[in-house]
Amino acid sequence: MSTAVEKLRGDLSQRIPYELVDNLLNEYIHIKQQFFLGKFRPSELNAARFCECVIRLLQHLQQGIYTPFGVQLHNVDNLLRQIESNTTLPDTLRFFIPRTARVILDLRNKRDVAHVGGEVNPNLSDSLFVVHGSDWILTEIVRHFHSCSIVDAQLVVNSINQVRFPLVAEVDGFVRVQNTTLSASDKVLVILYHRHPVSVSDSDLIRWIRYANSSRFRSDVLAHLDRDALLHYEGGLCVILPKGIAYIEKNVELDMLA
Repeated sequence: MSTAVEKLRGDLSQRIPYELVDNLLNEYIHIKQQFFLGKFRPSELNAARFCECVIRLLQHLQQGIYTPFGVQLHNVDNLLRQIESNTTLPDTLRFFIPRTARVILDLRNKRDVAHVGGEVNPNLSDSLFVVHGSDWILTEIVRHFHSCSIVDAQLVVNSINQVRFPLVAEVDGFVRVQNTTLSASDKVLVILYHRHPVSVSDSDLIRWIRYANSSRFRSDVLAHLDRDALLHYEGGLCVILPKGIAYIEKNVELDMLA
């Protein structure tokens, strides 16, 4: 998790229960990740989950308590009517956030997101709406609970929009390490870490890493990693060892920023 996210989590938790903040930010980050990857249905589902966190925040403001996570929300419309009647709250929390959250929840329920055979397939325009709606909701939450201007709130939200994707991708069984700056040795260990506990042939590693000299790869790269007990290499097969696992988890980022 980025430093910006952790800072925002700590700042908002000064005025909002930590559990609410934690779930709210986690779901928001998932929305952005799924949308970036072109997974429109999951992005809409995550947006609805984000809005369920928003509803719980509104419950907390209205009643001092909120529906526990893992328990289904009930009487949402009744709660939103109570919120609208609460003149002690600013208009953003009374009207705009609740209504935006309600629309996003309805998209999940009524536009082929949560159910089979809905009237409209999830598409880019729906996802754009829920992504930008979630951006706006979080910006307003930050502005209100962080006691800052809308410009500063937008800067805070922008700072946590760090979309990450996995270091390793597979295309029809072909494994690609997407960080092309890694050394051949690190790429080998990343692939073996990804495939653990299954062994991988040296010929597959050569193809996947696109190493030009196969004999040098075997004698220099694989033999060296075997000597250092980072992997076990025998009979043309490689499997990562606990020492290699520890090395990867300590020294290699297993996801990448977009």
